[in-house]
Amino acid sequence: MSETGENDARALAELRGRIDAIDAEIHRQLIARGSVIDSLIRIKGTSGPERAFRPAREAEMMRRLVARHSGALPLATVEHIWREIITTFTHMQADFDVAFDTSVAPEAMRDLARFYFSFSVALIPIAGPTAVVAHVAEANDLGLIALRQSAGAGAWWRALTAPAAPRITALLPFIRAPGRPADEPALVISPRLSDPTLPDLHIFAIEAPRIASVPDYAFLASNGDDALIAVPASVSAASAAAQLRVPRDALIEVGGIQRGIAVDEEDSVLYARTDVAEPVS
Repeated sequence: MSETGENDARALAELRGRIDAIDAEIHRQLIARGSVIDSLIRIKGTSGPERAFRPAREAEMMRRLVARHSGALPLATVEHIWREIITTFTHMQADFDVAFDTSVAPEAMRDLARFYFSFSVALIPIAGPTAVVAHVAEANDLGLIALRQSAGAGAWWRALTAPAAPRITALLPFIRAPGRPADEPALVISPRLSDPTLPDLHIFAIEAPRIASVPDYAFLASNGDDALIAVPASVSAASAAAQLRVPRDALIEVGGIQRGIAVDEEDSVLYARTDVAEPVS
């Protein structure tokens, strides 16, 4: 072997050694994270998603991830790895599965569920958003409902208006970027959280024949005179009703979500723009 070939072989061996060392450190840190979760479980015990699910904390983790990301590794890959870690350790604390709506784009919905909720949980296919809400209420699981629905689905969010009904707690995908995988827009439905935190946006069900358009509000779905809208948390329900020109009792809060991240896309009510120079998918 020539001297150049020997130098190349030595350099490759050194790089592979560095990769092995990094892999070992990642594994050690995952084991350490698991030990922390074990301690947490010993202190508070296992529970359901209403105690273990923390949408605001997960959103903040994703924001920090995007802020510090750099290099050639696609952001979507990093997001998926973190989602796998988050859900796996959450599932260690809480016994839950994920029911997903199959009435619209069932394969895309399954991909979305696996991207965000990993292989740690069982996926339960259920036809129709109202049936998903009923399952979440009965089984204490999480639910995933596609935003785009046929007219036959009706105002399915009305099933969330009862006093003890499940709530809308997240909008997916959380990181929106051109060409990203698992991009079917959907809402996460959960049991009422035992320790809720202030969301960025309140979600209201509205029943009114004519609703005024407000630039800072986002209409998520509609069916006849019924609509589902997102309103900034800084706006009270009374103010929202006045701006929408509807009676106060026409608005019923059915959940709250954190504002997502739009990579290299325009700012919107639902997503805050950020610029990332590296590949996203």
